This record gives sequence, C-alpha cells and structure tokens, in this order.
Amino acid sequence: MELLEGQTLKELIANKPLEMGQFLDLAIEINDGLEAAHAKGIIHRDIKPANIFITRRGHAKILDFGLAKLTDQHHTATGATSSVPTLSRDEPTALTDPGSVVGTVAYMSPEQVRGENLEARSDLFSFGTVLYEMATARLPFPGNTPGVISHAILELKPVSVTRLNPAAPPELDRILAKALEKDRNLRYQSASDIRADLQRLKRDSSSPSATKLSGIADPGIVLTPIAKP
Repeated sequence: MELLEGQTLKELIANKPLEMGQFLDLAIEINDGLEAAHAKGIIHRDIKPANIFITRRGHAKILDFGLAKLTDQHHTATGATSSVPTLSRDEPTALTDPGSVVGTVAYMSPEQVRGENLEARSDLFSFGTVLYEMATARLPFPGNTPGVISHAILELKPVSVTRLNPAAPPELDRILAKALEKDRNLRYQSASDIRADLQRLKRDSSSPSATKLSGIADPGIVLTPIAKP
C-alpha cells in the first residue's frame, strides 16, 4: 500500500474555513480524483473530509473505496463483474441492495437518503457538501440526529457561503448552489463541469481587480451597504 504522510481534510479544516487559494487548489484536485473514478464507472458513495487525505506537499487523495460500486451502465457496457470492494463478509449484504442506505448521513445526496439507485451525480452532491464545509467550516445540512439531517438534505436550503465567510467570492455561492441542487437533473451532471467552474473561479479570484473587489487580500475587510440619507 502507498505510504501517505499528512492529514485528513477533516483535520485540516479543524473548525476554520480554508484560505481561498488553498480551497481552490484542493477542490480541483479532489474533483479530478472523482472524475477519474467516474470515468471507470466507479461511484464512491461516501465522499467526506475524513475520506480525503492531504499529503505534506499539499496534494489531495480520495481514500476508502470500501462502499464504492460499479455503475449499472458500466456493468452493461463491459459485462464485467465488480472488482470494487463493497462490504466485508461480516456486514449485512442488504446494505448494497437498492432501497437501502449506505454512506455517512451528513454527506449524503437526497437520492441516497431516499435509498434510490445511485450514479455519479450523487457523489457530486456529496462533493458539494465537502466544498461547503471547506469554505465555511460548517455543514450545509446540520442536525443532532440522522432524522433531522435527512430532513434538511431533502427539504431545506443551506445558508449562503458568503454570509458565513465574507472572504469567499460570490461566484462560489452559485457553484455550491448547483452542486447541492436537490434535483439531480438540475445539478452538475459531471465532475468535468464542476472543474471548469472551479478553474474559472480560480482565474478570476487571482486577478488584481477581483482581489480588490472581494477583499480576498485582507479577509478582515467586510463590505457593507451604506444607507442613503
């Protein structure tokens, strides 16, 4: 097995939002890992900060494919049987059947909560949840019990990222709103679509004019409207 030295993304966040430059670099790398898995017909089904490792050189790696499975389309196209581990022999096999729920509740997609058949777009919703936490150090759908969290995922809208983190660019709100869209037909349809938007945001955020307008250079600056007399 590969020897990794560093920390999990969960440990890196440690109750504080990531600086925007680091956020975008890691977001793009995590996205690339998902895109590579999806290209092989693999869906992870448990994307969360604890399953993402950040090496000492600052690179992101997606770990723990223990709940991963091949998509139905990949099975049909290749005629292959899944070589991807799902559950150990001691665990109930019903957890891998349609109608069951697998994964970590706080990072599940709405269709995952409902126990529906999953495909790549479910991972993209979970990825959106991770991005939200990276940018705010908070979950978009918090709750004290799985039932409360599930209700929030299915019915509620998350608080705006820029409201929780004034240093975040407004465009990030749009990206996360699309990633966390409850209707998967209106969500990002592929990891490559998210990558394009993240790359564009990285380019625009690094321009001098964007830095002045957003206050990224000095996170302590918060712009507020001035009431007219």
